[in-house]
Amino acid sequence: MADRTTAGARDAVLVALLGSIVAAWGSWRPSFWYDELATLSVAQRSRVDLDRVLGNVDVVHGLYYVAMRYWFVVFGASEFSARVPSVLAVGVAAGGVVVLGRKLGDRRLGVVAGVVFLLLPRVTWAAVEARSYAPSAAAAVWLTVLLIVGCESGRLRWWLLYAAMLVLSVVLFMYAIALVPAHLITLALRGDLRRRGLAWLGAVVAGSAAAAPLVWEAFAQTGQTTWIPPIDRNLPRIIWEYQWFVGAPWFAVAVPWIVVPMAMLVTYSLVVSPVYLDRYLTFTSPAVALIGAAAVAAVAIRTWASVGVTGALVLLSVPSFVAQRGQWSDPSGMDFSTVNHDVAGRVTPGDCVLFGGAAWNPASQRLVITARPETFADTRDLGLGRTAAAEGWLWDENLPFQAVAEQLSTCEAVWFFADAERTTEQRIYHTSNQWWTLPPHRFESTPEYAGLMQAGFRIDKRRQFNVSQAIRFVR
Repeated sequence: MADRTTAGARDAVLVALLGSIVAAWGSWRPSFWYDELATLSVAQRSRVDLDRVLGNVDVVHGLYYVAMRYWFVVFGASEFSARVPSVLAVGVAAGGVVVLGRKLGDRRLGVVAGVVFLLLPRVTWAAVEARSYAPSAAAAVWLTVLLIVGCESGRLRWWLLYAAMLVLSVVLFMYAIALVPAHLITLALRGDLRRRGLAWLGAVVAGSAAAAPLVWEAFAQTGQTTWIPPIDRNLPRIIWEYQWFVGAPWFAVAVPWIVVPMAMLVTYSLVVSPVYLDRYLTFTSPAVALIGAAAVAAVAIRTWASVGVTGALVLLSVPSFVAQRGQWSDPSGMDFSTVNHDVAGRVTPGDCVLFGGAAWNPASQRLVITARPETFADTRDLGLGRTAAAEGWLWDENLPFQAVAEQLSTCEAVWFFADAERTTEQRIYHTSNQWWTLPPHRFESTPEYAGLMQAGFRIDKRRQFNVSQAIRFVR
């Protein structure tokens, strides 16, 4: 028994290490996009300012922001360091999948499940996302491990740990509360409801009570999800193409874990208000891996066959893995990091800077400065209005050009960050079921260009990136 436990622990650790190493590859390449910059914006504030913004928005990510605040203090906020916690979380989750698979089946099932988990496009995407999705998957895995251990042993300490992990899971990502009814169904399917149901219920009540203040606050902030589009006929495509892409026969723990959270989000979106996004269900990916591993085990009975099938899955996953680690691989090809890195060293103290709008950008081009504020140290930020830290917002206020035009007379050089040039209309479909229409754009036709010309400026240097451009004006 001890040898089996040691072997299982070794398998879990090795797969976890492998997962983190593979997930880390190329994680520094993608430019920060809108959601990741929300992490940088909030997590680098003082605790007082951080608490202020969580009182207004994004309390569902509160624990993640707090943890990232201390992470950034130690390791900084580069593209690589900001994503390392997600990379590590993928490894922790993979190790948990190995443990869970071994408990539900055998050693081969556990190892194959861990590897399949690491190959899922939703997981390889979460690994390079400076958000709470990968940590939420890790918490969901180990919460389910504790459920199984609690059912097997019946000891109080495992149910206490289950309650504590439930609190952590919900505080980390509120939608993890959907695992509670999923686990209830799991208990029923496993035949454990009669003998363990009361202990499980006690753990759920204790954990839910501890997490209740966060859930209550999150419901008070439901206005922040008004941008999520309603569910329509594209739902099957979103689920099949974007959410998991793998299917297999029923597996007692995995199926409720997959179906129940999705059903709850979809139902709430249809009946109350849209809250369903494919990435919000990242914490169900481990269940998909278990089902995938069960399918592999059923098809490939011998070990060599399992290795062959798993190898084929590796080859199939390579294109999406590489694509996710491209320079502009995130939604709309956002290029905030690229622009920031390019102008670093060329923006000099005393230069004036202005940030325009963009058809693909929900805020403004001011997010370029959020990617790495030190790039713009000692510059004159003419368009900065009220600050996000003081107001408890996600983003600083960006004043319209007309409000700052009179200050141009005090500038010798002006950097203007604008939407890229487009000669024709472009339409982009996002996995959030949104079509973004980008109309043709020519900077020389904008009021901002006319105002700069009227103030006596001319274009000195100009660089276009993927969806943005940086223009330096001088007198």
